[in-house]
Amino acid sequence: MRVLYVTSWVMGDAGANAADIFPRLSVQSPEIDRVIVADFPKNKYHIEARQGAEYLRLEWNRTWLRYGLRIARKAKQADIDVIHIFYRQQNAALAICIRLGLMLVGSKAKIIMDHRSVNLAKGARSKRKMWLNRAMQPFVHHLAGNPWAVETNHDKITKPKHIIDLGYDQLPEGDAREPANVDEEVNVWFIGSLKPANRKSQFLIDVFARVSEKQAEAVSKGARRIVMRVAGPTKDDQSRQLNANPDVVYHGKLPRLELYELLREYPGIGLAFMNHEYHEYAPSLKFAEYAIMRYKILSSETVGLKTQAERMGMDGIRFVPEEVEAWADAIIEMAADYKGLEPLWEDHETWSYPDIYRRQVLGLYKDIVDGRV
Repeated sequence: MRVLYVTSWVMGDAGANAADIFPRLSVQSPEIDRVIVADFPKNKYHIEARQGAEYLRLEWNRTWLRYGLRIARKAKQADIDVIHIFYRQQNAALAICIRLGLMLVGSKAKIIMDHRSVNLAKGARSKRKMWLNRAMQPFVHHLAGNPWAVETNHDKITKPKHIIDLGYDQLPEGDAREPANVDEEVNVWFIGSLKPANRKSQFLIDVFARVSEKQAEAVSKGARRIVMRVAGPTKDDQSRQLNANPDVVYHGKLPRLELYELLREYPGIGLAFMNHEYHEYAPSLKFAEYAIMRYKILSSETVGLKTQAERMGMDGIRFVPEEVEAWADAIIEMAADYKGLEPLWEDHETWSYPDIYRRQVLGLYKDIVDGRV
């Protein structure tokens, strides 16, 4: 099989792990003969040196039609079977042009539009997204994504849809480590980008501030200190607020392997926060990453996260309403009860990205090529 990925506008964004991981796993798969990744020049080195794929150059200032024709011609020339597009609004228009180009050049390639996240934005932007998605659907062959993505990102589903879950990536060598100084302090982690407005990240910053206020007196009397650790991109004012809190350690944006090393070095409690307004149905990559590191997990009580916990077979997650005081109290209570690493959950191996790729991604490619879907 031969696969062409379109990762423009996606690769390098916080949380866009699949756009990085799936091409790499395709290169490693003996069942994939050729892997091409279409993206902007800024990602050329990463695609060639780290993913090991062929690079197809796109220019951000060219029209969608020229993009689409370039990709379609490459698909015809390379005898591509599947074009796997990672969703952004910009790539919805591109998908239309790719399909027109495929028809023009007579390529057999089938298009998968892959929604990796759920964004229930409000207002005019939501209407633009809705109409763009409606216009795009007839031009792709398959829709894919997490269990809620295709339903919530499309007003009407007119194409076959397929589940591709979130998972955890390659882990550092060695086993998870028990905390070194659990009698003195407990680590509480949040990993992920705080920058997008729809993340409502000020809520978490306020929670951290409230935890610091509440624990000050207890720590002075000998209670264990809660150290709140944050890793991910932030705006300048967000990083200033985090760094101003003496109980917060802001690690910045980190490569995934370095992040996993830190999670293993400072184990504790993981926060999976999704706000109700924009991300009621969104799953969280953090679930899998915290759980494989054997963390206790504190989570928003959204439909998406509750569904994900059920699908992953994960017990012991504490779900908290979206109130600063409730989250601060829950963090303090969970930290007070913290004793060390959690046991691995029973189905942990099936939630690694290599396993998800083999079952859900490669399996879908095979079904498409063999005409079963």
